[in-house]
Amino acid sequence: MQVFMCVCFLLLGSPWLGAISLEEVETSGVASFQHAGSVSEIVCHPDGIHVLSSSRDECVRLWEIKSGKLVRRYTAPGCGDMWGIRFLNKGKEFLAASSSKNIFRFEVATGKVLQKYQHSGTAYRLAVLPDEKTFVGTDGNNKAVLWETGTGKKLRTFSGHTKDVYTAIVVNDGKTLITGSEDESIKQWDLETGKCLKTITDKPAYGDIFTLTPSPDKKQFVAVCDGGYARVFDSVTLEEVWKTKLGEEGEVVAWAPDNSLIASTSDDRNLYLFHPKTGKVVRKIKTADNSHTPITFTNDSKFIISGGDSILHIHNVETGERVEPGLGYPEEYYNYDHVAVGPGGSRVYVSDGSSWQVLDRENPEANRKFTENQAVTAMALSNDGEFIAVGGERGRIKVRDTKEFEVVGLMSDKGSINGLAFLPYGKRLIAGGENKQVTLWAIEGGKRLRSFKGHTDEVVALALSKDGEQLVTLSSDRSVRTWSVAGGEEQAMFKLVNKRPRGIAYLDHGRSLVLSTDTNEVLGRILPKIQVEEKVDKEMVFKWVNQLADDQFLKRQEAMEALAGFGKPVIPIVEGVETEDPEVKLRLVGVRDAIRGSLAQNAFKKVASLKDDLGVLATDPLGEFWVGKLGGRGASRILVGEVDHESEGVEILQTLDNQHGCLQLSFSPDGSHLGTVNADGTYSLFKVIRD
Repeated sequence: MQVFMCVCFLLLGSPWLGAISLEEVETSGVASFQHAGSVSEIVCHPDGIHVLSSSRDECVRLWEIKSGKLVRRYTAPGCGDMWGIRFLNKGKEFLAASSSKNIFRFEVATGKVLQKYQHSGTAYRLAVLPDEKTFVGTDGNNKAVLWETGTGKKLRTFSGHTKDVYTAIVVNDGKTLITGSEDESIKQWDLETGKCLKTITDKPAYGDIFTLTPSPDKKQFVAVCDGGYARVFDSVTLEEVWKTKLGEEGEVVAWAPDNSLIASTSDDRNLYLFHPKTGKVVRKIKTADNSHTPITFTNDSKFIISGGDSILHIHNVETGERVEPGLGYPEEYYNYDHVAVGPGGSRVYVSDGSSWQVLDRENPEANRKFTENQAVTAMALSNDGEFIAVGGERGRIKVRDTKEFEVVGLMSDKGSINGLAFLPYGKRLIAGGENKQVTLWAIEGGKRLRSFKGHTDEVVALALSKDGEQLVTLSSDRSVRTWSVAGGEEQAMFKLVNKRPRGIAYLDHGRSLVLSTDTNEVLGRILPKIQVEEKVDKEMVFKWVNQLADDQFLKRQEAMEALAGFGKPVIPIVEGVETEDPEVKLRLVGVRDAIRGSLAQNAFKKVASLKDDLGVLATDPLGEFWVGKLGGRGASRILVGEVDHESEGVEILQTLDNQHGCLQLSFSPDGSHLGTVNADGTYSLFKVIRD
């Protein structure tokens, strides 16, 4: 490993020459009620027009029932999976329980978090008292907690269950609490004193008590558990009124607001409708695709809304037919993995499992679909957009031209391909992945030209400098390494401590790096810009080289700054200098590394702390800014940032929320557009606005 000298650089005034922003052009594949994860609970808004649903994608979403259109998405940094939800204040607010151990109170109109209530375990379900001044939350630490809504004050804890408390309801005019638990029991509590009044179990045992739902008059309640029965109990005595066997295990029940029916889900892929007095099965409704979990009636009791995995479905209670909302249901539900965008945003390339599509925005008749014999794990376009490379989980790389889509190159390596990049000149391709190394390939003939070895675990991401001369790689071995593409030698290595790298942005011709890890910290190696001379005066170069041997530090420093100011054209000249002076040799190496921005062991420092974790990154091909995935799953947003050379930090320019939760990002080769594949099965295209 080489020793790098600290060099001062010529600063160039303002760190930015103009404003950058992203503007959404289109999102394709939008249909009704699309979540980015399985649905947890569904509650109709008091207005009867909207429905609220929580999901294990870190989001709660508000929809128009008739059209299926998304009105607003609600999330909070680090909230985790969203579980129970309840409206407050005539539908102006709602509560949401989460796996982060917090219950959040949101403002419906703005999405603002008004209050947080912290449990000691995963917060599961909610029960609001009649005056809404207090509510109960259940949790994974075997407790239910009574909270004061307005202040967030914990008023009382109900302890007695021996396992997770999954569900709770309030009856008897707000005086009595009833809870159901994984410990296979139902408990009745005095809300004022916290005293447990009664506990019931069954032999054979109920199994996990997933859901309790009160009748409209609160005199009875229905329970469903993994014993495969729906059961109705008296709210005061806890005596069982009736029980009816489901086809298979059920999880969620709902009582119609007009007291006409009780509905239950079942793992046999049916919704069961019972007569509330007798328990007789009135109707079974076959669900689409998977078995459905959450369920609710609309306010008029005419329709049932159920959560089928990640999509809401509306069913007519009378006929059992599924109602098609205005936006329609998707014929195919895509889970896009990777994206590439053609020059000018004219085409979008997206992969879904082992297949990938060419979507021509100007000429849809040119759309194509290809199926590989392995899952697609990486995609990249050449700088001119004339070639596309597709890598897969078994190490096979296929390169096609983008006119006739003929295969022009085949390469094969070991393990999944996690990163691909074309060199800006010639038919050369860089690839890296599970085999712990990166390879430079000649596309024609699939010849391996060079291997970059040094990592001890899989390469998770790679990036090229704009001129294609330097390569940076990230690995699960917690290291960041830079390489000379031409020579193949490792230039430097930086070892992360207690962090795993996720993404890299490579700017300023390789002089600046922005690194994301598995934390909310942004790391950066930000070097001041250097003034590059258009023409190199060799006599002047040698004059400054001679001054490197001066006895005075300031003179030597002046010479190093002047030589660095010539930029890359001076590198071959200083590398050809012959000298016996070891100090001058070291300073010449320092000049070269200053120009290249080589990576020293202490190169990275924390340049920003965000409210959420930063994931994959993408670099603007013009080297002016970077984008990243902020947050997880359906809650993720796009973060736009630039390098601030003067402060040696970063500036956040924009946080963009297109409501779909981006997973992967990719710029078009000309830097005019950004494409994303999203957690809800859509993909989006953004135009880059440069002011």
